[in-house]
Amino acid sequence: MSIASPKEMPGPFTHVGDADVAQEEASHEEGLHGTLTRQDIAMAIHRRIEGMSCREAKRLTDLVIEEMAATLASGESLKLHDFGSFLVRVKRERAGRNPRTGEPVPIEARRVITFKASPNMKAATNGKVPLTKVKKRARGRLARQPGPAELVRVSAP
Repeated sequence: MSIASPKEMPGPFTHVGDADVAQEEASHEEGLHGTLTRQDIAMAIHRRIEGMSCREAKRLTDLVIEEMAATLASGESLKLHDFGSFLVRVKRERAGRNPRTGEPVPIEARRVITFKASPNMKAATNGKVPLTKVKKRARGRLARQPGPAELVRVSAP
Protein backbone atom coordinates (compact mmCIF):
# COMPACT_ATOMS: atom_id res chain seq x y z
CA MET A 1 0.00 0.00 0.00
CA SER A 2 1.33 3.42 -0.88
CA ILE A 3 0.83 6.55 1.16
CA ALA A 4 -0.41 9.40 -0.98
CA SER A 5 1.61 12.56 -0.80
CA PRO A 6 -0.16 15.67 0.50
CA LYS A 7 -0.05 17.31 -2.92
CA GLU A 8 -2.16 14.46 -4.39
CA MET A 9 -5.00 14.90 -1.88
CA PRO A 10 -7.89 17.34 -2.31
CA GLY A 11 -9.22 19.66 0.37
CA PRO A 12 -7.09 20.69 3.35
CA PHE A 13 -4.32 18.34 2.22
CA THR A 14 -3.64 20.12 -1.07
CA HIS A 15 -0.47 22.10 -1.56
CA VAL A 16 -0.36 25.28 -3.57
CA GLY A 17 3.20 25.59 -4.76
CA ASP A 18 5.60 26.76 -7.39
CA ALA A 19 6.59 25.33 -10.78
CA ASP A 20 8.65 22.52 -9.22
CA VAL A 21 5.56 21.18 -7.43
CA ALA A 22 3.51 21.47 -10.65
CA GLN A 23 6.19 19.45 -12.47
CA GLU A 24 6.17 16.79 -9.70
CA GLU A 25 2.36 16.62 -9.88
CA ALA A 26 2.56 16.13 -13.65
CA SER A 27 4.95 13.21 -13.17
CA HIS A 28 2.51 11.67 -10.65
CA GLU A 29 -0.37 12.01 -13.13
CA GLU A 30 1.66 10.13 -15.73
CA GLY A 31 1.48 7.03 -13.56
CA LEU A 32 4.79 7.30 -11.71
CA HIS A 33 3.35 6.65 -8.24
CA GLY A 34 5.74 5.81 -5.46
CA THR A 35 5.93 5.76 -1.71
CA LEU A 36 6.24 8.83 0.48
CA THR A 37 9.58 8.58 2.28
CA ARG A 38 11.25 10.43 5.16
CA GLN A 39 13.33 12.26 2.56
CA ASP A 40 10.17 13.38 0.72
CA ILE A 41 8.68 14.71 3.95
CA ALA A 42 11.91 16.52 4.85
CA MET A 43 12.10 18.12 1.40
CA ALA A 44 8.45 19.23 1.61
CA ILE A 45 9.16 20.88 4.97
CA HIS A 46 12.29 22.52 3.53
CA ARG A 47 10.32 23.94 0.58
CA ARG A 48 7.44 25.24 2.70
CA ILE A 49 9.36 26.88 5.55
CA GLU A 50 11.58 29.76 4.53
CA GLY A 51 15.01 29.77 6.11
CA MET A 52 14.97 26.10 7.12
CA SER A 53 17.87 24.14 5.74
CA CYS A 54 17.55 20.62 4.35
CA ARG A 55 19.54 19.31 7.30
CA GLU A 56 17.19 20.99 9.82
CA ALA A 57 14.13 19.69 7.96
CA LYS A 58 15.53 16.14 8.02
CA ARG A 59 16.33 16.45 11.72
CA LEU A 60 12.80 17.71 12.42
CA THR A 61 11.27 14.84 10.43
CA ASP A 62 13.40 12.29 12.28
CA LEU A 63 12.47 13.79 15.67
CA VAL A 64 8.74 13.63 14.91
CA ILE A 65 8.95 10.02 13.70
CA GLU A 66 11.09 9.02 16.71
CA GLU A 67 8.55 10.59 19.09
CA MET A 68 5.70 8.75 17.37
CA ALA A 69 7.59 5.44 17.54
CA ALA A 70 8.48 5.94 21.23
CA THR A 71 4.83 6.70 22.06
CA LEU A 72 3.61 3.54 20.33
CA ALA A 73 6.43 1.42 21.84
CA SER A 74 5.37 2.55 25.33
CA GLY A 75 1.88 1.17 24.66
CA GLU A 76 0.10 4.50 24.22
CA SER A 77 -2.16 5.24 21.27
CA LEU A 78 -1.40 8.10 18.89
CA LYS A 79 -4.02 10.39 17.36
CA LEU A 80 -3.32 12.88 14.57
CA HIS A 81 -6.22 15.24 13.86
CA ASP A 82 -7.62 14.94 10.31
CA PHE A 83 -5.25 12.03 9.63
CA GLY A 84 -6.13 9.10 11.88
CA SER A 85 -5.27 7.09 14.97
CA PHE A 86 -2.59 4.51 15.61
CA LEU A 87 -3.90 2.10 18.24
CA VAL A 88 -1.85 -0.41 20.23
CA ARG A 89 -3.74 -3.68 20.72
CA VAL A 90 -2.74 -6.68 22.81
CA LYS A 91 -3.26 -10.08 21.20
CA ARG A 92 -3.38 -13.06 23.50
CA GLU A 93 -1.61 -16.33 23.02
CA ARG A 94 -3.39 -18.70 20.66
CA ALA A 95 -2.93 -21.90 18.73
CA GLY A 96 -1.97 -21.74 15.07
CA ARG A 97 -0.92 -24.18 12.36
CA ASN A 98 2.12 -24.51 10.16
CA PRO A 99 0.64 -24.21 6.64
CA ARG A 100 3.17 -26.64 5.12
CA THR A 101 2.96 -29.46 7.62
CA GLY A 102 -0.34 -28.79 9.35
CA GLU A 103 1.35 -29.16 12.76
CA PRO A 104 -0.07 -27.08 15.61
CA VAL A 105 2.21 -24.17 16.52
CA PRO A 106 1.66 -21.88 19.51
CA ILE A 107 1.51 -18.16 18.65
CA GLU A 108 2.84 -16.04 21.50
CA ALA A 109 1.03 -13.07 22.99
CA ARG A 110 2.11 -9.79 21.42
CA ARG A 111 1.19 -6.17 20.85
CA VAL A 112 0.22 -4.98 17.38
CA ILE A 113 -0.33 -1.52 15.94
CA THR A 114 -3.47 -0.82 13.94
CA PHE A 115 -4.33 2.34 12.03
CA LYS A 116 -7.78 3.82 11.72
CA ALA A 117 -8.12 6.66 9.20
CA SER A 118 -10.15 9.72 10.17
CA PRO A 119 -13.34 10.51 8.24
CA ASN A 120 -11.56 13.49 6.64
CA MET A 121 -8.69 11.28 5.45
CA LYS A 122 -11.14 8.72 4.06
CA ALA A 123 -13.00 11.46 2.20
CA ALA A 124 -9.76 12.91 0.82
CA THR A 125 -8.58 9.45 -0.26
CA ASN A 126 -11.81 8.92 -2.18
CA GLY A 127 -11.59 12.32 -3.89
CA LYS A 128 -14.47 13.81 -1.93
CA VAL A 129 -14.50 17.03 0.03
CA PRO A 130 -13.58 16.21 3.66
CA LEU A 131 -16.31 16.55 6.24
CA THR A 132 -16.23 19.66 8.38
CA LYS A 133 -16.78 19.14 12.06
CA VAL A 134 -18.69 21.55 14.24
CA LYS A 135 -16.31 22.40 17.07
CA LYS A 136 -17.55 22.31 20.60
CA ARG A 137 -17.27 25.51 22.57
CA ALA A 138 -13.78 25.76 23.99
CA ARG A 139 -13.47 25.72 27.76
CA GLY A 140 -10.52 28.03 27.56
CA ARG A 141 -9.30 30.45 24.94
CA LEU A 142 -5.81 31.39 23.91
CA ALA A 143 -5.22 35.13 23.96
CA ARG A 144 -2.20 37.34 23.44
CA GLN A 145 -1.17 39.41 26.41
CA PRO A 146 0.52 42.78 25.89
CA GLY A 147 4.28 42.50 26.18
CA PRO A 148 6.30 39.44 25.18
CA ALA A 149 4.89 37.39 22.33
CA GLU A 150 3.66 34.51 24.45
CA LEU A 151 0.33 32.70 24.44
CA VAL A 152 -1.55 32.61 27.76
CA ARG A 153 -4.60 30.48 28.58
CA VAL A 154 -7.60 32.59 29.55
CA SER A 155 -10.75 31.06 31.04
CA ALA A 156 -13.95 31.30 29.01
CA PRO A 157 -16.91 33.33 30.36
